[in-house]
Amino acid sequence: MNEYWILIFVFLSSFVYGLIGFGDALILIPIASPIIGIQAAIILVTIWGVVPSVLNLIQYRHFMDKKFLIRAILTGIPGAVIGSLLLLLSINLRWVELLLGCFILTYSILKIRSVLKTKEEIQTEDIFISKEISEPILIIGGFSYGLFGGLIGASGPINVALLEGTGHYKENFIGNFAAIGFPLTILKISLYIATDSFPKDNLLIIFLIGLPIIIFASKLGHKLTPKIPVETFRLIILVALIIIGIRSILKQTIFYT
Repeated sequence: MNEYWILIFVFLSSFVYGLIGFGDALILIPIASPIIGIQAAIILVTIWGVVPSVLNLIQYRHFMDKKFLIRAILTGIPGAVIGSLLLLLSINLRWVELLLGCFILTYSILKIRSVLKTKEEIQTEDIFISKEISEPILIIGGFSYGLFGGLIGASGPINVALLEGTGHYKENFIGNFAAIGFPLTILKISLYIATDSFPKDNLLIIFLIGLPIIIFASKLGHKLTPKIPVETFRLIILVALIIIGIRSILKQTIFYT
């Protein structure tokens, strides 16, 4: 019966995903893991994640940066394959999560200081300000996004860094985030199907009940996104990353048993 409590957080995580374009797995996996196990939680949340990704793609289909997407997806595919296969081998994920937590915290603190110090203001909504990013950084970032996504199912902060670094904000940010993640998610699900790894028992019922909840919550988030100023949107994301980074580090150090 405890498994059904997950559905409350399915609503919350899907609303956040619809509102700012990421964070569903980062919210839901830590909550679901103690109840159904880490591997089952990652697989279940990954498959659920297809629904809000598709909804965001449809909602923001006019904001796609095709050149950036092709490069990010091609570098992310090998990482996603390797990460998913390592997950299915049931390796110890403690150091993986700790490393990602340190990266998230460092990046978000430096970025939020920069935003507040310069008091940069972006007046135009739905904006994309083209920024160059070096090829090695893009390759490493795309591969890392796929790798960590396959391993722990929650690599959104790496994608955040890539999109922020190339000047994608708000609707541009959300749409391109979904466009990068969608094909990699389908690839990971294909590996789960090929290895017969989908969680069994009553989790199938929970999965089906969760689908309409995800749709409703994501659509609710879509209605609120246009009302958020661009710089406020950026600060919300960076504050969320700081909280996620601190939680990840504490989980793998102080609270690790």
